[in-house]
Amino acid sequence: MSQKPLVSIVVPTKNSAKYLADCLRSLRAQVYPNIEIIIVDNNSSDMTKTIAKEYTSKIFNFGPERSAQVNYGVSRARGEYVYKVDSDFVLDKEVVEQCVKKAKEGYDAVVVHNSPDVRISWIAKIRKFEVDMYKYDLTYSSARFVKKDIYEKIGGFNEKITAGEDYDFQNKLNREGYKTSFVHAEALHLGEPTSLWKHLKKYYWYGKDFVGYRRENQIESKKQLGFFRTVYFRHWKNFVYHPFLGAGFIFYTSAKFVFGGTGYLVGKYL
Repeated sequence: MSQKPLVSIVVPTKNSAKYLADCLRSLRAQVYPNIEIIIVDNNSSDMTKTIAKEYTSKIFNFGPERSAQVNYGVSRARGEYVYKVDSDFVLDKEVVEQCVKKAKEGYDAVVVHNSPDVRISWIAKIRKFEVDMYKYDLTYSSARFVKKDIYEKIGGFNEKITAGEDYDFQNKLNREGYKTSFVHAEALHLGEPTSLWKHLKKYYWYGKDFVGYRRENQIESKKQLGFFRTVYFRHWKNFVYHPFLGAGFIFYTSAKFVFGGTGYLVGKYL
């Protein structure tokens, strides 16, 4: 195992029983052999902890939210590398192996693209149309796999930010001059929205929380939170080849920014 440094995978959970077994099976199926799985639960009332016990003995209870959970999990990690994986993600079996390879090439952090599961809903199809344009674009992506000592040096995830914490984490890596790369293998997001109305209401609350994010990331947030993104123009052929998805994306994105923008204004001025 000397040539296979330990990777600590931290999974924050909160009533995550629906998808957790799928997530943990994908971690156990990794072709990279030397991993430890750390579950940090936030007082779940469902079968989350029972499911987790089938895959790992390293289960902790901590809160109040996911950034604090991940930071606590990293504090209990023994690995040279740490990797945050949400409980509704299923990983390609080569993800960890590709991340370690990138790290050995000299990169400090690695982005694993998270792709929506289009089987879930029509919203998921539109979201995939959008987020796949962000693959290999660091402005709208963030590393979840990172050397543990670097994670600790930059202070981990900002526990004062509850929306945009991934962006904030990547911004801190960038400011300190750490090198970030991408891998080809992906994570599939099972927990995609099925109700547009509920999804838009979530963006309203995200908008309120983005006040804190923007306060601490004033320069980067101008691009990361902007409506017009150059990445869309670079992928203009996607709109030509998939006009219905493109039209749905324009409608969805407009509605999302209306709700998010309203939440931001309420959070900032009221």
